[in-house]
Amino acid sequence: MAKNVIARALLTAGTALLLLAGLPAPPAAATTPGCRLVSVPVTVAAHKTTLRGTLCRPGGRAPAAVQLLLAGATFDQTYWLTPADARSRPYVTYMTDAGYAVLALDRPGSGLSDRPPAQDVTLSTEVDAIHEVVGLLRAGKVDGHAYRRVIGVGHSFGSSVLVTDAARHGGLDAVVASGFVHSVGPKLDALNEAIVPAAGDPVLGTRRPPEGYLTTRPGSRAGLFLDAAGASPAMPALLELTKATMTTGEQATLAEAGDPAISGAVRVPVFVAVGQHDDLFCNGEYLQCTDAAAVRAWESWFYPAEAGLETFVLSGAGHALNLHRNATDFFAAVRGWLDGLPIAGA
Repeated sequence: MAKNVIARALLTAGTALLLLAGLPAPPAAATTPGCRLVSVPVTVAAHKTTLRGTLCRPGGRAPAAVQLLLAGATFDQTYWLTPADARSRPYVTYMTDAGYAVLALDRPGSGLSDRPPAQDVTLSTEVDAIHEVVGLLRAGKVDGHAYRRVIGVGHSFGSSVLVTDAARHGGLDAVVASGFVHSVGPKLDALNEAIVPAAGDPVLGTRRPPEGYLTTRPGSRAGLFLDAAGASPAMPALLELTKATMTTGEQATLAEAGDPAISGAVRVPVFVAVGQHDDLFCNGEYLQCTDAAAVRAWESWFYPAEAGLETFVLSGAGHALNLHRNATDFFAAVRGWLDGLPIAGA
């Protein structure tokens, strides 16, 4: 069982790259140096739950800082392991090359992690579970190394979890919130309409998702998450093949993270990044994501001065920033921001 799980995790990035390149898949023995699957025990609404993810460390001395990566609803750790095209590095590789350790973690109920009852997997229960992970990373109980600094890097709902954790528990040293702003866009209703039970999905149904586990309707992901002109032609198909689940509990609590009282309680540095054409949360009645200054002017209403808010807009990109061909611009902006913080140190 453990070998099968490890193989699935290690092949994720390689299969994605080869699909984009149009090449045959490698043998199962192929691995990524410096990366391994880790299992982290937590509690989700009184349920003992194991979260799983891919932890990568750079060569040389053990780094002081680790980035804890959480993807959005209906995404999993694959999001951080997938290159935008055959010539690109995924986020995980980019940051390990920069000297950071990274843990691309599957949230409760997603990817390789355990699947508690759907109604019990909510924003609040995930925040508590992720806060446990932060403590375990600091204590050296995830990979045997005690990290002095833990930086939360999120996408969409993963950003919501990390921002809320920073507000409620203060356990993170900094937060990168991508695909998360306090606004709504013209495609948000289409996303809500595209959420369907995962049990009947042609990709996920064979994994027997429990009742209350949801995903996106087949064929809908590219229109919701990508800017067609900014993504590889192979990316829409890859998005469908790597889709993941969300839960009814998450669905019912998604909007809670938008409460200004949550972001207003964050006291660590925050970097907000969005795609220029993220029409799920931008370009509606309130926020036009034309450039970083426009996003900063809007989001500054929601974060305190202590957060030292910085913003970034990835031109020609949709909601899933990492999966566009210019994603490296986003990665470089994150690295530059982190390297300029007192807490950053690799």
